[in-house]
Amino acid sequence: MYAVIIAAVLAITSFSIKPNPKALGADAVLEHAVDDADFVLHVDVSATVGANYGVLAKLSEDTLIKQVPELREHITEVVMQIESGRAMAKTMVGFDPVTDISSLTAFVKMRAGMPQPDFLVVVRGTLPADLPGALAKTMGGKTGTVDGRSTATMPDGSMMGTSKSGALVVGKADWVAARIADGWKAPARTKGSTWARIATALDAKPFFVVASKPSAELVKTMTKDLGDNFGRDLLANHTVAVFAASATGVAWTYEAKDAAFAMRMVTASKGLIDLMRAAHLAPRGVAQVAVAALPSYARMSKEIDAVVAAKDQLMSAVWDLTGDGKFAAKVKVDGNLVTVTATGKKFSDVVPSSLVVGLGAIGFITTRGGEKSEAGSVRSGSGSGAKPVAPRSGGGLGTPVKPK
Repeated sequence: MYAVIIAAVLAITSFSIKPNPKALGADAVLEHAVDDADFVLHVDVSATVGANYGVLAKLSEDTLIKQVPELREHITEVVMQIESGRAMAKTMVGFDPVTDISSLTAFVKMRAGMPQPDFLVVVRGTLPADLPGALAKTMGGKTGTVDGRSTATMPDGSMMGTSKSGALVVGKADWVAARIADGWKAPARTKGSTWARIATALDAKPFFVVASKPSAELVKTMTKDLGDNFGRDLLANHTVAVFAASATGVAWTYEAKDAAFAMRMVTASKGLIDLMRAAHLAPRGVAQVAVAALPSYARMSKEIDAVVAAKDQLMSAVWDLTGDGKFAAKVKVDGNLVTVTATGKKFSDVVPSSLVVGLGAIGFITTRGGEKSEAGSVRSGSGSGAKPVAPRSGGGLGTPVKPK
């Protein structure tokens, strides 16, 4: 199990998230916004899935992954399932969901007493003009047109169509019909409004954004059974909250309903930043202890020997997936508005991704001992029979992947 964990974490260093100069700004992302939506979600698919799929497809052939058969088998199975879905999409509707989608944006409105929320999803990329019609044929929908562009109304009542700007818009029928018409105009954003707060986050071109601007009705519904606790206060005391992740770090905004709660959020934000700083150092310390201890467990099994052989990679990966905790951080308060930014050279300088390495290493050291190898001999010495693997050249979330 620990060999799988360590190999998986080492594999993460092959992936990267880099700034996307072609990422959409707020005007494009919010072109089809639902004004009274309670939640907004935006993902830059090009910077995440598109930029890393090629690495995933070849991951099963990685030298270290080959030494952990169950992990290699799982990765191969995942890739095969994705490839099957890609092939089906290309055949049925004429586009590749991995390479042809550049971004996804969702707007969600919760309704009291309704089991399912109302939603609108906007898909951008290189999509066929007749995609709604093609999907209608495969999903049993009814075809139509709006301003000369094809639409599809599905059996569940949802609708999809292509807007004038080329985006595929899917969701509540009347929302879609209004937004794909040539005469549609995006909702105005006044200075200091909830949408202006969300737009500010989007204009920084992060790869992930989630925003909450719940209605009074939703707040009442969501908090009625929570009791008196901090979670309830977080929900009940904000007009808008935005979290964004970029190639260089994270940022969040919280607009409280009163100044007193805003100051509580300042304190909480500072505390969270301190925890983030500390979380970088602990995995590094654990990794160093683990690397020193690993040779004591040589010859217990082929799997363990593979981990021993990769101890240098383990150390390198921990450094790739963490920083020194000295990332730049700012907490600002302006009336009821709290704004936090935490930035480094790459994402993992701010958000430590190697905590699982530390947990895996602790478990490995503390639970393995005195076992016999497959040959029946008790482990001894500090050597390993596994073929050494050259350390990775770097990577980490946010840096270019160097070729091997």
